[in-house]
Amino acid sequence: MKLKVSLFTILFLSFPSIILGAESNHSTDMVISFDGMRHDFLEEYMEQQQLPHFKQVVSRGKMADNIRTIFPSLTSASHAAIATGAASGATGMVSNELHKPNKKLTDSESAFYSGLDAKPLWSVVRKEGKKTATILFPGSNPKYGHQADYSIYYGNTLAESELISLGFKKNTKERQSAVFPLKIGNGHNLKVYVTTETPGEFYLSFDRNMQNKEKVSLDEWGSLSFQTHDKEMAGFAFKIKATKPDLSDAKLYRTAVSSGVVKGPKHFKEDIYKHFGYFPIQEDDKALDKKWITRKEYEEISIRFAQWTTDVSLYIKKKYKPDLLFFYYPQIDHESHKYLLSDPRQPGYTSDRSKQYLSYIRWSYKLADEMLGQVLAETGQDDRLFIVSDHGMEPVHSRLSPNEELEKKGLLVKYNNGKVNIKKSKAFAVASGSIAHVYINLKGREEGGIVDQTQYDKIQKEIADIFKGVEVDEKKIPLTTFFSIAPIQLWGKIVHNNEKLPGSFNSFTKTAKMTFFHKKIHPYDKVILTGTDNSYEKGQIQHPNAGDIILVAQKGYYMAQGSGDEVMEPGDLGNHGGNPSRKELRPVFLAVGKGIKKGTIDTKISTLDIAPTLYQLIGIQPPDFVEGKAIGELTEKAERKVQQRD
Repeated sequence: MKLKVSLFTILFLSFPSIILGAESNHSTDMVISFDGMRHDFLEEYMEQQQLPHFKQVVSRGKMADNIRTIFPSLTSASHAAIATGAASGATGMVSNELHKPNKKLTDSESAFYSGLDAKPLWSVVRKEGKKTATILFPGSNPKYGHQADYSIYYGNTLAESELISLGFKKNTKERQSAVFPLKIGNGHNLKVYVTTETPGEFYLSFDRNMQNKEKVSLDEWGSLSFQTHDKEMAGFAFKIKATKPDLSDAKLYRTAVSSGVVKGPKHFKEDIYKHFGYFPIQEDDKALDKKWITRKEYEEISIRFAQWTTDVSLYIKKKYKPDLLFFYYPQIDHESHKYLLSDPRQPGYTSDRSKQYLSYIRWSYKLADEMLGQVLAETGQDDRLFIVSDHGMEPVHSRLSPNEELEKKGLLVKYNNGKVNIKKSKAFAVASGSIAHVYINLKGREEGGIVDQTQYDKIQKEIADIFKGVEVDEKKIPLTTFFSIAPIQLWGKIVHNNEKLPGSFNSFTKTAKMTFFHKKIHPYDKVILTGTDNSYEKGQIQHPNAGDIILVAQKGYYMAQGSGDEVMEPGDLGNHGGNPSRKELRPVFLAVGKGIKKGTIDTKISTLDIAPTLYQLIGIQPPDFVEGKAIGELTEKAERKVQQRD
């Protein structure tokens, strides 16, 4: 009799799953971020009985009904706000791509590999004598300061994924062998040796003599790993496929070669690698798009990453007993960027394709629920659990190209090869999601700057006027798409702009009018000048990393770094970064555990309020830069205790 097991519960890459019993003699405050989780999707899937563990949290604890993220509603900025209680002006996380002073105009770096300017909760609490741990949480990279006691973060991708034709050669009557190179640079160019003696069974090793070999069967996952120069562990997963008995068509798919960053007290790194192996890859879109792997195999790779995160986090909780533990899951955000096909105006939209794509997003929510279930099983009666997301996600149908607009007006100049001529360019835009920062090539601030300070105000206004004057044709529902959905829904509910309208003839004619009549619109929702208060939050982003002009796209649009072609690449279907008041961008916040009563958080809150809430519950005075306020529904009892003590 075969036991049927869900893939969500299988750790499929020959690493041990270490889930220990719930802690009963130590309390931990845990903060879990599910990147990109939409408030309305969470509610919808819970109503459909898709997410039993989230429902369990709601039935036992509290869920915020009225929460919003900060501006810009991007991953780096929003996670920095959660971790510090401060907005972008204090943390420096003004975008996912940062352009910093004293750099060339076109230079930028990932915010995920930059340090926070404001101290995060785990750093402050650590200095107060409490033990802290962070696993993958954006802003917690130990290489850039503000480190927790125990810290794990994304490392390097040492080689991209690959599909390899093995070309087996017969050594003896029974034995066949193959070898392929693993080019990863930094002096780590390796060879991988493959042998088979028994049909359907293979051995892989970095050693020609097959020492420390990995045994796998045909169409079964395996993995190989090695130590890098900086003493981190790197590795990859692989699978061998063949249809012919003589293995003449045998191919090996391997994932990218990935590594992590593990920092902590003596022997912590060795302990993590001993029990859990190398840091696995998050997903492999390239392999899926090239059909090297199936959707099922793609999901198995993502499940492996999520399970690794869960196992490591719970192991650290059990063995090292942190007072504060932050960890992070990216799957919902990733699937939503790639598959949020819900607006008929989006390229490639059909009803069937939309259903298929949205099922992938639903899968990522169910994966999150499975991981949450494992965490709940290890949550003791003295623990508290806070579930957050940084932002939601909205469908986009068109892209904008700020640099193309600057080039049209002569403010951005390119060489014949398409590269930016910094010596002649007065401005350049750095795009991320639904926003872009436009930087003026100012003397004394930009490396090789050409704009004199006396010309700054004039050029800033000129740039702002350019984008305020941009008009585009309103994106319409294609005629074929409209007539494929409208007759069926004529007396039901007609969808326009991703919103449900009352089902009536009036709503049909309204949709038809909005669909077919020509109309020009301004695609830029806001054009914000540095030094003004024309933003979504009180005040302007005042930080050296911020642009001289900040552009924010209207709903349905996102910013491209390059050209503004209508064609959108895979992965462009969902985006965020814009107006945080839009319902699609609303994040989630749930709390359960010691001292948290069942109910709802009705107060209007933001992600800025999470850190000060934790400070009050832990009993530590928050730093002066904290902008948020403690959530009364969670801290009333703690506040009373402080008052009584005082």
